Amino acid sequence: MNLCESNKAVSLEVKNFMLNVPDVKEESITDYLVWKWRELDARFKYINVSTFTRQEENKTGVDFELELWLVGRKFHFPLIFQAKKFVKQNNSYVTKLNYPKSTQSQLKKLLAHAKANKKLPFYVFYSLPDKNTQTMCGAHEISDTSIFMADAHTVKKFADGVYGKRVSKNKILKESNPFHCIFCCPLTQSGHYFASYFSALTESAEPHDNKILPSYVNMLLSGQILELEEKETLAVINQNELYTFRVVGAYDMRGFEEEPNKSINRTR
Repeated sequence: MNLCESNKAVSLEVKNFMLNVPDVKEESITDYLVWKWRELDARFKYINVSTFTRQEENKTGVDFELELWLVGRKFHFPLIFQAKKFVKQNNSYVTKLNYPKSTQSQLKKLLAHAKANKKLPFYVFYSLPDKNTQTMCGAHEISDTSIFMADAHTVKKFADGVYGKRVSKNKILKESNPFHCIFCCPLTQSGHYFASYFSALTESAEPHDNKILPSYVNMLLSGQILELEEKETLAVINQNELYTFRVVGAYDMRGFEEEPNKSINRTR
């Protein structure tokens, strides 16, 4: 499968999982997502950091759900995610985005980390679309997806009440895009996907040169990190402060002619 087809297939798997296990929490959906992604697409490799740091979580905490590196031949994009499961049409979503206790601490940490480390901050919404659900990109069928993404700056507007004190699931999803659109949208062919749909990300939406790709990402891409003993893996996690993420993944998009995202593989 090409990149677009592969990611559509992953989204459908996650949707079926949510339909069959309606009470599943965000953490378990993320675990299922990365497991299925790896199973369906060998270009994706990941490490579930939480399985190595579970005994230390009370000390360090897990601030972010996922760190994802999209790596092309010359450039890459580092994305970080928080995750929310929004299924009901109305369910105090503004309050949930102000977590915890109306402090927006979760959201503020995401934005601060992204700014300090030049990463793209997103919320991933695990949701089940209905016949009235719309997204920013209207060109793709969304009935078979369950993974939506909105940039954290837009999410903060929802949390701040800019869109009202009570907002529906569909109101939030209308300001998002399906995750698979990264790999399917025609705008990626001109290198304008992130900048066009998530303009609040400004300069961070530009691709990063692979010369500055962290060593642990290269270890993921090569599969080396997956062959380490537990003690060695923990050393890599601690050295790179990866314990703030539940999951760290890298998607190897190098050398694939069918790849639609020219913003990653383009030359300047």
